[in-house]
Amino acid sequence: MEKTEAVTVSSESAFHALGLPDADDLLLRAELLGQVAGVVKERGLSEAHVADLTGMNRETVGALLNGRITPFSTEQLLRALNALGQDIELRITPSPNAKGRVNVTA
Repeated sequence: MEKTEAVTVSSESAFHALGLPDADDLLLRAELLGQVAGVVKERGLSEAHVADLTGMNRETVGALLNGRITPFSTEQLLRALNALGQDIELRITPSPNAKGRVNVTA
């Protein structure tokens, strides 16, 4: 007999669905981390070159490119994007909901 598991579908992020208290921050950092990785891949940069551009050591760059969120603050990821030649624009608008949301677009 096959074992079946219940699946819950959610429109929230995994961080929100897990009820993590810092879900908004984790989601923002995950999106920024993905943007950094995308730029690195698009430009074909080596870890050593990324380290030179961002001032990070190669171990830290490796953690970044392997998707580790915890070692990085939002500020560090924003600085890395700037160092990789990316402009960052923040726009704040009123939310139609009681609580606003964070959205990263490229």
